[in-house]
Amino acid sequence: MGAPVLPLDPAGRPVARSCRDGRDAVARALSGCAARERLLLALLLFERLTPAEAARVLDLPVTRIERSYAALLAQLRQALPGPVRRSRPPRFATPAARLRRAS
Repeated sequence: MGAPVLPLDPAGRPVARSCRDGRDAVARALSGCAARERLLLALLLFERLTPAEAARVLDLPVTRIERSYAALLAQLRQALPGPVRRSRPPRFATPAARLRRAS
C-alpha cells in the first residue's frame, strides 16, 4: 500500500479531498448505474458473495457476472474524479484465478 494519490492544484501542489467529497462522487457514479448493476455490486462487495454464488442468486452465468463486474468497475473508475488507487487486488480477475484458488 502506497501513499494516497491526491489531486494537484494549478501550481502542482497536492490538494486534499474530504471524505465527504469522495462519498458524494461515489454516490453520483452509482446513481448512473441500473438497479440490477447496483444489486450485483451489493452482492459482490457488501455481501461478499463469490461470482458463482452471485450467479446463482441472479440466475446468470458466472462468466457474465465477472464481465459485468469488471465493466462496472471500469465505468465507476472513469466517473470518479482523479486517479483511483486500489488498496488491495480484486477478489477475482479471471476464470484461471478461480481455478488456482480452488486447487
